[in-house]
Amino acid sequence: MMPETNNKSADEPIGTDIDHADRLLRRLVWDVSAIGFSILRMAELLGRRGGLTGSQWLLIKAVDFLADRDGVPVGEVAALLNMKGSFVSAQIRPLEQRGLLNRTQSAEDRRVVLLSLTGSARQTLARVEDEMCKIEEIARGTLVDQHVGELSDSVNAMRQRMDRATARVARLD
Repeated sequence: MMPETNNKSADEPIGTDIDHADRLLRRLVWDVSAIGFSILRMAELLGRRGGLTGSQWLLIKAVDFLADRDGVPVGEVAALLNMKGSFVSAQIRPLEQRGLLNRTQSAEDRRVVLLSLTGSARQTLARVEDEMCKIEEIARGTLVDQHVGELSDSVNAMRQRMDRATARVARLD
């Protein structure tokens, strides 16, 4: 009796494993895209409650997520949101004028602009905090911290590869 092998039969099309892997990757890309669109839609809806656009809401949430006591560099916010610094800068002005963001120069490097939330921005976030907790609970589902961390690491690694792929496509343009 011959042992079973992983060799394909002559009738099986060449490249089936690759095609299956490509299909899995494409499905993952579509799923991640759908998640991204859901997040953008939630940002629009939550932002509207505070008189903000979805982009402005995401910017405030990003500053809140990244901020330390001295503020967060604009470049870090742009990187987290995968946006150009010029777009982030354009979004900052109206938020600063509305008293939601403070913009200061870094004491360590005068070229770096730091962002921090004002008390008014914190109040805006606090008004939807209960809803945010419920949204996060729904999103987490049954995932335990370890799984959330592993998933986050995998998605972040994919994000970095997609940035390289995007740069490649841009070079071909």
